[in-house]
Amino acid sequence: MLAPTTLLYPRPEYPRPDRQRGTEEGRDWLNLNGPWQFRFDPEKKGVQEGWFKPDTAEWREQIIVPFCWESLAAWGDGDSAGNDNYYSTRVFKNPLEVTRENHRSALRYEVGWYRREIIIPESVEWQNKRVILTIGAADFATDGWCNGVHLGHHEGGYTPFEFDLTDAVRQVGGRRTASIILRVEDAMDNAEQPVGKQWLWYTTTSGIWQTVFLEPRNRSYVRCFKIIPDIDAGTARFIVECINAEQDCSVDLEISPSAAGVQHAALEVHGGIADKVIKLNSLRLWDPNSPNLYTAVFKLRCQHEVLDVVRGYFGMREIDFEFAKQSEVPTAIRINGVARYLRGALHQSYYPDGVYTATSVETLKNDLLHAKRFGFNFLRIHIKIDDPMLLYWADKLGMLLMCDFPNFGEGGDTPIARERFETMMCEGIERDFNHPAIFAWCLFNETWGFGGQLSFLDKILAPVPGRNGNGSGDTGNGATRAAMPPPQVWVQSMWELAKKLDSSRLVEDMSVCHWDHLEYYQHCDTDINSWHFYMSDYQQAKAHIDKVVGSTFVGSGFNYVPGFLHKGQPLINSEYGGVGALDGDRDVSWSFKFLTNELRRHQQIAAYIYTELHDVEWEYNGFLNYDRTPKQFGYDPRIINESNTLPVDAPPVRRCHPGERVRIEVSSSHYSTKRYEDVVLHWHVGGMDTRGRLHQHLIAGRRRLLFRTGKLLMRIRLNSSCPIGPCSARCSSMREHPTARFSPKTFFISLCPRNTRPSGRKSRAR
Repeated sequence: MLAPTTLLYPRPEYPRPDRQRGTEEGRDWLNLNGPWQFRFDPEKKGVQEGWFKPDTAEWREQIIVPFCWESLAAWGDGDSAGNDNYYSTRVFKNPLEVTRENHRSALRYEVGWYRREIIIPESVEWQNKRVILTIGAADFATDGWCNGVHLGHHEGGYTPFEFDLTDAVRQVGGRRTASIILRVEDAMDNAEQPVGKQWLWYTTTSGIWQTVFLEPRNRSYVRCFKIIPDIDAGTARFIVECINAEQDCSVDLEISPSAAGVQHAALEVHGGIADKVIKLNSLRLWDPNSPNLYTAVFKLRCQHEVLDVVRGYFGMREIDFEFAKQSEVPTAIRINGVARYLRGALHQSYYPDGVYTATSVETLKNDLLHAKRFGFNFLRIHIKIDDPMLLYWADKLGMLLMCDFPNFGEGGDTPIARERFETMMCEGIERDFNHPAIFAWCLFNETWGFGGQLSFLDKILAPVPGRNGNGSGDTGNGATRAAMPPPQVWVQSMWELAKKLDSSRLVEDMSVCHWDHLEYYQHCDTDINSWHFYMSDYQQAKAHIDKVVGSTFVGSGFNYVPGFLHKGQPLINSEYGGVGALDGDRDVSWSFKFLTNELRRHQQIAAYIYTELHDVEWEYNGFLNYDRTPKQFGYDPRIINESNTLPVDAPPVRRCHPGERVRIEVSSSHYSTKRYEDVVLHWHVGGMDTRGRLHQHLIAGRRRLLFRTGKLLMRIRLNSSCPIGPCSARCSSMREHPTARFSPKTFFISLCPRNTRPSGRKSRAR
């Protein structure tokens, strides 16, 4: 039997910097990541045969925690993972029949057993303490045993849970030992489970997929805390839940940094809750450009004895939106009272080696840094309650996050599925409440994420048998679909519950597709009015965006369920792209440039979310490949994806007749918080003649201008009979050269203001 400190293990960091009890691994906490004995249970007979009992016989298989058993990393094969190799064949009952096309539906093992022998440390930190095993996440149903004693059962695949080993630990040779055995079941029929993109989109995640660790804890302890900032008052409200705390207990709070070093406060505990508003000695706001964080240390004290110490952090920031005061002026999302134009990317957060789990914190950090390099200032974490370390680094680096909750799959809209979703949503909001980077929650995604369109269409459904946690059998309560509230009613109730749990953030009821805009599938109450589109044709996309923008105004019923109207919430395109999920491996630089240009022409749009940051398995519309190598765009995306840019009202390619005059509207999309003076607009035009010869510099010019938010700057009229080579140009007209024989058919337009960073490279978007 080996002590845990002698093992090599992945993901060695403490998994919750926002709620950290242990400070030194091996002394006051044990990381249990790494090799565990493992066996599949194809006949689901392990409980009957007593696999949970202590046994000296070694299990043949070995798995590496915290990676799901579908991943290559779980079996030590992570180094072989790549864009075309991202799942293990060990999990399938007939591995020779499995291909990339059928692996998401091929028969696989549904039950896995984990076993590990542990020696409890003898240091003073563990003496007279409870021994607590915490599992960051395991999908989906988990039972635990210690030395043959059943510890409990947990359902849910995304939030942490714990087992108390204390009363089951044995004394062997003067040492406290624990034989920990975990049984995890993840049914293939997972429609009633919150699964997100695991539902036949990407590789399934089964078993443990977040860090497992052991720590000592007093009988009286800090279970959780909420920190609610008020930047106007310069205060923060601290709500601390304490378990088994007597009436004479208190919480000593230390806040840093402070103008006077460390700021101290005492919070009295009443009924297990300490609740106090504290005026901060110094106010340092958190925003994406200045991600200032405060450290908070909570010490649960009873008389003179410190029973528990937990470290956390928080940011002083406020999220809201300002209603438009006039037409064609955007409802702006504000951070700390300052309007921010949000430029986001969809983040699936999948990994070719670990599927749901990054093999290192550097991978999580680099995803955020890549997004910043591309000009994005926020990410939409898509249908996944993600690794707490990703949220931590978003807090540290200043990357805003919109966080989706995993939905159940097509056909899964049943009473038990709704109950599971509500439980997961409440637990997820509680777990991640204190992350300043999170500015919005998104509850549901499209019809497929809510049991499919049939759930909305069927007004009266015949009763169906309920299902138990394994996806079959009766629920025992006689619940039927016929007795369920209609989907819109239930979605509305979840939105109201989410706002009650967290009124400090924006909450979107459902992220919807424009082509699903039927009466049964639109917004109810929501803080965000969103829509999706995937189009590769410029004229079609232009007309679509014009329609959505023109139809969205206060009092409009467009995009809303009958009975609900637009109240002036921010209009956001929450998914768009020119390469859809089924379009294959195609160039994304072309469509990203002209689609983003069109979105930025409309100042009524408060934010956009491009699909997506990285490729995933068979989906190829990312800025990065699945292995996180950057794609070659041929231009710097920040030209059109930064705070300041100059969108043009012109198609990417335009055929012009000889002598034809072309008007191009150039607008200012100026949304940075920095004021720009003495700005000069430069332009040049290139073309291709009828013989296919490319001419880079036909017309060039410049003009000083006022760089104002969302205002039309000028109309440039280009004369297609201009000679080859640069010539002088003015805003109102171009000099004509009657003797010119060149008649270009295509214009290439590059516009960049002084004081912004131009690409300096030729664009592939022609």
